[in-house]
Amino acid sequence: MDIGDLIAFSLCSNRTKNLVKSSNRKIKPIYAHVFLNSIRFQITPDQQDNEYMFFKFFDFCTEFDRRTRKEVWTKQGFTKNDWVAHFMCIFKEPVIGNLEICNASLSDLDTVTKFIPKCNRLGIGFLCSNDVAQKAILKFSHFAEEVKFQKNIFDNANDISNFFSLNLKSVVFFDYDNPFDLQLSDLFVLNITDIFARMVNITDKELNRFVKLWMKGNHSFYRPKRIKLVLLREAGISINKEEVMKGIHYEFAEEDDFQYRLRRGDGNELSIRIFSCFVEFKFE
Repeated sequence: MDIGDLIAFSLCSNRTKNLVKSSNRKIKPIYAHVFLNSIRFQITPDQQDNEYMFFKFFDFCTEFDRRTRKEVWTKQGFTKNDWVAHFMCIFKEPVIGNLEICNASLSDLDTVTKFIPKCNRLGIGFLCSNDVAQKAILKFSHFAEEVKFQKNIFDNANDISNFFSLNLKSVVFFDYDNPFDLQLSDLFVLNITDIFARMVNITDKELNRFVKLWMKGNHSFYRPKRIKLVLLREAGISINKEEVMKGIHYEFAEEDDFQYRLRRGDGNELSIRIFSCFVEFKFE
């Protein structure tokens, strides 16, 4: 019995639900997308990457897309809350692999936070409202290994430095319509291991000050291992390497595409790569 048939069987009664649950059928981590008034799960059997299927939950039905055919399932009294809870139960999934918040409402997010306690990766889609995004971050950022922003939700009322202080492994930012503003102070509260941000507003002079202050911070702990930034510049204007490295003692590096290597008095090293509007800092 394949996964689709097994799920259909689990909906027949409480007994069949428990039988499916006890069968311990393995699946890959679930990919979930939260839309307005609906939630979609991508289910992939373990060791069968090409056999994935989609279930889109509404309050009145579920759309089942097996790629070769589409079906509409109904179960009397079931809302999307019940559908989500049922799937999480029969597959014993305490953690969602990837959770993408799209054009969801707060009530949609309430469903997610009630039945999905954790996720490995959290995505904030470009259609996500700021209030929904902020609530999702508060709920899931403590558990997620990676957070990806397709929308800039940060402003004076929601300071990016508060987010930077969270203990995360990886964060990706990109919003081509509303660039991210970074200040020198933001880089020093950074508590994220690996960060990649596109369309960022920060000056060459501030990058220079950042490097100088890092060099002076002997024996001070700095958690980030890698910072990659694509700066927002007018057409044809690149990062001024001389401005960024002004007044800093460094060695030229050839390997791994890094151009500059710096060593502090405490032995910590920083490698820097600058190309066009891209700058990367690697801390060792």
